[in-house]
Amino acid sequence: MQDLLVATVIHDLKNELAVLTGSLATMTRNASGTALESEVRRSRAIADRLSKNLVSFLTIYRAEQHGLPVCCSDHNPGDFLHDLVKGQPLPANSPSVRVATNESVAPFWFFDAYLVQLAMEAALHNALRFARSAIDMSARTRDGFLVMVVEDDGPGPGAAGAPSTGLGTALCSAIAEAHRNGDRRGKVTLGTRPAGGAIFEMWLP
Repeated sequence: MQDLLVATVIHDLKNELAVLTGSLATMTRNASGTALESEVRRSRAIADRLSKNLVSFLTIYRAEQHGLPVCCSDHNPGDFLHDLVKGQPLPANSPSVRVATNESVAPFWFFDAYLVQLAMEAALHNALRFARSAIDMSARTRDGFLVMVVEDDGPGPGAAGAPSTGLGTALCSAIAEAHRNGDRRGKVTLGTRPAGGAIFEMWLP
């Protein structure tokens, strides 16, 4: 009964948010060049963030209740990160986002692109909240794992003035751990860079 109730509520919320986001997209176009443009854009950003949070919650809930199904196919890690960044509607005044791929990375790696994109978008958006001037995204191989990295030059995890609900980290952990290869299982780490700032790593077997 509880599962059915949660599923029904989430379904309704998704539908209502989809309608709201669509309406705000239309309003954004119509308000272009008017005094309401900035307010409408802020409202749309809030609706987009709520939609992402709802998807994150739903993904975590599925992982905890039923396990997270993973549909792996081959992807080029460097191209994947470049395409991810290109697809983000970054504000004009946002920190610069740089993407690099270590030469040791295989040209193809098997992972669920939809799920990994959810996780890496969450990590990128978190970095955008705290970065002062730059964010570095990269892919490398280590101990037989593909490691996707997001680094920023902000105050670092746990610093005063850098509150977090933990939703993004929980989402990333659920997605990483759902990826398995034999007895190896994915994981995420979050730490502080030697030069200051945060470093997020997603390890995929």
